[in-house]
Amino acid sequence: MSLIKYIDIPQDLWDGIYQTGSSVICNPPVTDTDIDYIIHTNKEYKLDTFLKSKGYTKSCAGEEEYDIEEEGFSCYRLNNINLIITTNREWYLKWVLATKVARKLNLKVKADRVMLFRAILYGDAPF
Repeated sequence: MSLIKYIDIPQDLWDGIYQTGSSVICNPPVTDTDIDYIIHTNKEYKLDTFLKSKGYTKSCAGEEEYDIEEEGFSCYRLNNINLIITTNREWYLKWVLATKVARKLNLKVKADRVMLFRAILYGDAPF
C-alpha cells in the first residue's frame, strides 16, 4: 500500500520510503494494527516541519525494541500511521532487508520479527 494514500510527502524531503511492519510482513496481513513506513531522509529538519504541519506528532510505539539514540531515528504518528525516519542510509537499507526477510519467512509472531530485526540491524542474537 502506498504511503501517498495517507500523506503526500514532497520528493525532495526523502531518499527512500518502504512499508514495513506486520501489516505487510504477515500473510494473511494483520488488519487491526498500525501501518508502518521506514523513511530515509537527508533533510530531517524540513521533513520534521512538514510532518508536524500535517498533524503528525513525534512518538514511537515499540521504541524499546530498538536503539533510537544510537541509530539516530525518530518516529511520527497520526492515527494508525507510523513513520520511522532515519538519516542513516545503511540502517534504512538494513530495515528494508529485515522487512523482506520477515515477509518471505512469514513471521507472524512479534517476538520472532523483533529477533530478526535486531539480528539484521545490530548483529544481535539472543542465543
